[in-house]
Parts: sequence; structure tokens; C-alpha cells
Amino acid sequence: MHTENEIVIHAPIHRVFALGAAIGDWPRILPHYRHVNVLSDDGRVKQATMAASRDGFPVQWRTSQALLPEENRILFFHTGGVTRGMYVEWILTEIPATQGGGVRVVIAHDLSYPLPILTGWFAHSVVGNLFVANIAGKTLARIKEIAETEAATP
Repeated sequence: MHTENEIVIHAPIHRVFALGAAIGDWPRILPHYRHVNVLSDDGRVKQATMAASRDGFPVQWRTSQALLPEENRILFFHTGGVTRGMYVEWILTEIPATQGGGVRVVIAHDLSYPLPILTGWFAHSVVGNLFVANIAGKTLARIKEIAETEAATP
């Protein structure tokens, strides 16, 4: 299963990165997140349990988050829950002013289950399209709203 969500945010790349990296703040700034419990944080890698809502349907998982600020990338690897084994990559790319400026953010999710029957329809249609793409889309839309509002405030 592979999904990608993409958005352009007209704000400084360092601020967009900071919002994506600060998973402990997500329940406060992202209405669809129910809770995030950061279990450990060594400054580069965080271990956390996360819970969100897909339009009222609760989902929960455990993840490792690695920050690569020098590459403008944030990596997640789901270590528990129905999405165990999912690899998630946030890729932030500055758009030149000559092309309108801003930051292109792509969130890519990749998941293969050990049982082929789950990797097909279930992973693609249920996990990918119904849950992952929806939650990631809401995350990006809200981060865009926050970052662009801050950038427009003198």
C-alpha cells in the first residue's frame, strides 16, 4: 500500500518542519488527534503512542519518529497497531519565488503486511484510502492554516 498527500504551504520551511516535528503538540493544534504520548525523546528520535480520529472512528498506533532537519525530512516507522510496519516520510521542498514560493510538503505512507491477502484490498482500500489519506490530509490542511496565518501576521 502506498499513499501520498501533498500540499503547498506559503510559510518558512523551518516553521513547517517544526510543526510536523512537534508531535507532542499535535493534540493541541490538530483537532483530529486525540492524544500523543511521547515515551522517549533523545533530540533526534522520539518513541510515542498516537491516537487520532477518522471522522469519529478512533485509531491508535505506536511509532518512532526520526528528525532529519538538514534534509528537511521527518520519518516515522509504526511499531504497533494495525499499521505496524508502516513507513512514513514527510518531504519538505522549498519552491523558488520565481515559481510562486512556499514549501511543498509530501507525506508518503508505505505498508506491506506479511499476509498477501491483507496487503491487497485491506491495506489499500481500508487502511490507505479510508484512514491514512484522510488523517494525513487533515494534518496537512491544519498545519498549512497555522503556518500561513503566522506568516501573514506582522
